[in-house]
Amino acid sequence: MSTPAPPSFELTIERLSHGGRGVGRHEGIVVFVPNAAVGDRLKVKVKKKKRRHLEAEIEEVLVPGPGRQEAPCPVFGRCGGCAWQHLAYGAQLEAKEAIVRDAFVHQAGIPDPPVAPILGSPEALHYRNKMEFAFDRDGTLGLHPRGFFHEVIEIEDCLLAGSFVADVLAVVRAYVKRLALPGYDKKRHEGYLRHLVVREGQGTGERLVALVTEPGTLPEAEALVAALLEEVPGLQSVLHVENDSQSDVVAASAIHVLHGRDHIFETLAGHRYALYLPTFFQTNSGAAEVLVGRTVELAALEGSETVLDVFCGVGAFSLPLARQAKQVWGVEIVPEAIEAAKKNAERAGLTNTSFHAGDARRTLPLVLEEMGQPDLVLLDPPRSGAGGKVMRRLGRSRAPTILYVSCNPTTLAPDLKWLFGLGYRLESLQPVDLFPQTWHVETIALLRLDPDAPIDESLL
Repeated sequence: MSTPAPPSFELTIERLSHGGRGVGRHEGIVVFVPNAAVGDRLKVKVKKKKRRHLEAEIEEVLVPGPGRQEAPCPVFGRCGGCAWQHLAYGAQLEAKEAIVRDAFVHQAGIPDPPVAPILGSPEALHYRNKMEFAFDRDGTLGLHPRGFFHEVIEIEDCLLAGSFVADVLAVVRAYVKRLALPGYDKKRHEGYLRHLVVREGQGTGERLVALVTEPGTLPEAEALVAALLEEVPGLQSVLHVENDSQSDVVAASAIHVLHGRDHIFETLAGHRYALYLPTFFQTNSGAAEVLVGRTVELAALEGSETVLDVFCGVGAFSLPLARQAKQVWGVEIVPEAIEAAKKNAERAGLTNTSFHAGDARRTLPLVLEEMGQPDLVLLDPPRSGAGGKVMRRLGRSRAPTILYVSCNPTTLAPDLKWLFGLGYRLESLQPVDLFPQTWHVETIALLRLDPDAPIDESLL
């Protein structure tokens, strides 16, 4: 860095980065700015000087970019739940498509990646089917401020959640205040109230409310249930969850059903899924329909194929694919998810599925040996990606087609490079927006095996 940057200067935002920040250049130096929009002319103040870039904050919006809007949420900018409410939805979609393209240019070395136009979410607000709220040590109920996980901003409503969630928050807040129940101190590991989880089957109208506390009997539980039932239509499940873990996650050492059953049902792509408190499921049911539908289209099955679904979860992709395939094999590390996938397949009347619990790195060789060469491999790994060991093993399977569904383009691009060295070519990248008002984007990558492509022998 040849000359020190001034503490404040004017800056034009050129693009948005993975992570949600605006990117501009000042005298050749890259500058990252949160809460910015493409085309903004800003006065910014430097907060941190790094070796290769600056981090700054907005002092004044001099000229707003064409996609900038007034954020509809009163706590936007402080709450950590959203990052892009200051952008019109069309501008969000443009930025996400560009993020996918940039990841493959810079991390996979593809100068012109085959990115299809992004598919938007049917709803840009009130789309989440699951929300986790936290209590602070004073019993305040809400969401964490951005970057401060020991604090809580009181939330009366959330524009990402279903409209009924405001009623749940009001009932629980009144219950806590009436009994003067203490919150949990995350630093001292003492107190009682920890989290409130609200879940909805958007296709069924069923709803679940779970109050997570330190171990101990929930006082006046019957009164809480009665108040929730009066205010929340479709309430099928009220749970008291005891959590003896010191980490700030929703974990269950014991689950008590206060009303109804311990799960609700959701529908996706014509199938019915049981959702328990810990069950992973796409948080945007409407956009998940778009994602699964497009994935099945790209699979282009004719009925004779054998499919391997890696990181299959409860079968969100396995079941729709099984309708069009000869056989589907699923692999998932969470045993409870595998049991749920089996029950979901049985409930759907599918007899051509086989689900296996285990770490993909160790289980894949055993499953592939039993099933033989798959015609199609589908994988939907966590945000951290599948990793080199899994990707090499899938590449060595010589499956003619691989579909990689990713929620993180910065791990998707490096993962796919393993396949390029094993003879696969990238045919298309289909971004899908499952997370409006955030910078996260889902991507479906379609790869085909090229028998004539050179092979990197070191990967075999």
